[in-house]
Amino acid sequence: MHRCGSGFLLTLAIIFVIAFTGCLGKSSSNPGNGGVTSITLSPSSRISLDVGGTQVFSASAKDASGRTVLGVDIQFIVESGNPNGAAPISVASNGAACAGTWDATATMCTPGTPGIAYVRAVTSGVSSAQTTVYVHQHIDSIQISRLDPQGPPPYDCFSQGQTWDYQANAYSDIGGSNVDITDTVGPMSWSSSNTVVTTFSTNATVPTLQPNQVQTTAKVPGITQLFATASGTTSSPYPYTTCLIQAIHLQIGGQAQGGNSITLNNGGGVSITATAVDTLYHIANSTALTSPPLTWSTTNPEVIAFSNTTSTNGTNSATARANLGGATITASCTPPTCNVGVLPALPVYAGDGLLPNGSMGYGAISVDVTSTSKPPTYTAWAATTGCQDAPGCSSAMFSVTPGATPIGTTISLPRTPNSMMFNHQSSARVYLGTSQGLMYVDVTAANPSVAEVSSLSTPCNVSLCGPVLTISNDGKLVVVSDTVSTPNQVYIYNAGSSTSAPVDLIIPGETATAAAFSPDQLELFILTSTGRMYVYSTVNALTSLPIATSVTSVTFSADGSFAYVAGTPTAASISGFATCNPQLPQGDLGFVTTPGTPTQLLPSPDGRSVIAIDSPNIDIFTATDTQNDLMDGQFACNAPTVTFSNTVKSINLGQGNFTPIYSQLVNDGAEVIVVAQNIPAVILFNVSDGTTTSVQLVGNSYPLAASASTDGSQVYVAACDEYTNNDPTKACAVGSVHIVNTCAALACNIPPTLGQGDFQQVPFVNVNDNNSPNMCNNQATNAPLCLPNLVAIKPQ
Repeated sequence: MHRCGSGFLLTLAIIFVIAFTGCLGKSSSNPGNGGVTSITLSPSSRISLDVGGTQVFSASAKDASGRTVLGVDIQFIVESGNPNGAAPISVASNGAACAGTWDATATMCTPGTPGIAYVRAVTSGVSSAQTTVYVHQHIDSIQISRLDPQGPPPYDCFSQGQTWDYQANAYSDIGGSNVDITDTVGPMSWSSSNTVVTTFSTNATVPTLQPNQVQTTAKVPGITQLFATASGTTSSPYPYTTCLIQAIHLQIGGQAQGGNSITLNNGGGVSITATAVDTLYHIANSTALTSPPLTWSTTNPEVIAFSNTTSTNGTNSATARANLGGATITASCTPPTCNVGVLPALPVYAGDGLLPNGSMGYGAISVDVTSTSKPPTYTAWAATTGCQDAPGCSSAMFSVTPGATPIGTTISLPRTPNSMMFNHQSSARVYLGTSQGLMYVDVTAANPSVAEVSSLSTPCNVSLCGPVLTISNDGKLVVVSDTVSTPNQVYIYNAGSSTSAPVDLIIPGETATAAAFSPDQLELFILTSTGRMYVYSTVNALTSLPIATSVTSVTFSADGSFAYVAGTPTAASISGFATCNPQLPQGDLGFVTTPGTPTQLLPSPDGRSVIAIDSPNIDIFTATDTQNDLMDGQFACNAPTVTFSNTVKSINLGQGNFTPIYSQLVNDGAEVIVVAQNIPAVILFNVSDGTTTSVQLVGNSYPLAASASTDGSQVYVAACDEYTNNDPTKACAVGSVHIVNTCAALACNIPPTLGQGDFQQVPFVNVNDNNSPNMCNNQATNAPLCLPNLVAIKPQ
């Protein structure tokens, strides 16, 4: 026991003064203990030291109000934990401790012997809690082993909630022998590489455990590595697995309607129950997981969507929006929140199969959203490419709604758009790709205005130059194809995070031509002009594989487990590629042959039928997939088995060869809408009976762009109503947005006075410029009129 005085290391003295401990107090005239009611010693609880090692103790005193008391003398009391033996450490008056003995100046520490000591800080009868000090020989290694008091478990993973004990042993190289010194090092600290996979309990909460032991509880399916640490030495990693999810099956919950489909009125909701089992399914009495970390997805978030796309209670509810039509909803075990730590990523998708209770579960639920009243009135937004990136030229973007005053809000665009796409998840934001950088407008704001990802147009990897290819179903990720820079690049803008920088994918010598996200946003498949497919995810490294130079389109299956790619392995075919590791040989899931070259793929909400636009035809085929369950110990992709129909039903639309500028499957998969170049009509294909009808555009106008509502009742077509000298190779002289009703009044439940037809044509009018029809300002002399040639319907 010592009082504070001279003779200590300068560094330790500085630390001690900063901590306002005993030595600082000696210069104060504060009498007695200054009202001290408590003392805190640091470090507290337990520490471990090599023999000959040093440690600085500090202490602070506080009064009854919790205020620090200065100017009090604090003593450091050392007691031995060795029966009939001296304490293995000594503590100088300044709090400097030596695992052995100090010299007279308290600067040189002579190593002592292993043992246990207890240190307290005391002033005027007030004492801190004691700190236990374990002194030991230097630890050269730590080894973890599993405790098997009842024999080893009959499997190599632990099911969610299951506990198991481990211990760590410390070894020191003494005289060339590896000596176990575990009993002298005190408690071990435990950690893991993926902290969500398991949790730890030590002897502080489980009294039956020894200081070097830990109890693990399996938490989130995945793999991790356990580590034990003592006195600055960490063990080698020890593998640990919370059993991976093996299979997922879905059921409609709380509904009178069973099976895997349901009809809802817009605004209604559906509850889905997901039964997930892990790789101990066949061992653990077929018990379903109580807290599966699932991701919930929809193929058409404009029709129905989950407000919360993640959950751990096995249930979730989706809400039907005001947009009518069809979609499928599903659930998956999607990394990095499920099957954690497995590389390459190992997603598991819901599939058809029996539940543990013997009832039937499904891989996806088909939803048809209808309305008991007339269809909603949709609003579209139109823009123009007419500025052609001319310096100083700005153009108008305006809203279009049927009625006496069809033009609503008008917004000035500082850059020339080349693409226009709404966020599917909400009704608020439209993205506009440009060669000078990505822009967006929140159209539901009180005073909508343009926002630029970067106010600077260069460099492109900051401003994100190029057209928008796709937007993820959760509305957060926007994919832009940069055709301006050399080499070409692909940018992924994260609208869901204000701090995340855009992802920049370099694809030398290639141009991204099409892209699609899996419904759970795990994978992004990108097709290029040279016939490669790039696969990007936040879990795996960017990879690519050659497929075919004829590839044209990519889209994902309803359950998300694989993608359809048009134009491979030959131009006249469509292939399936697994979402998990598609570059593996087993990731190529087969193909179906088509009469011609398909240019766009439209999977039906029933999850089985696929429609392909294949001028002059429409092709229909089926593809059924079976999910292959993971087995215990499997950590690699187990791709689904996909069976394509032997024959493709091909129907000629009767329009001759055409180049589609827009096509969409609408009305719960009942109808395909096609708008094509040089065909002055909206083409309607009835999927069930294979018949084709069309709605002519007034004035035989030439379509330039189109957008259809999800129920197909309304189509907005930006068209050229008159070319200069009636020559389609010359500039458009007159243009407008045509609002087309596609079905008869009774079929669509719309006012009989409208019926089927092109019932309203809306030219742009600048009321602030003598009703000028020109959408552009500050053009060069004799420049042609800027007229609407981009259009997109705003989701309800």
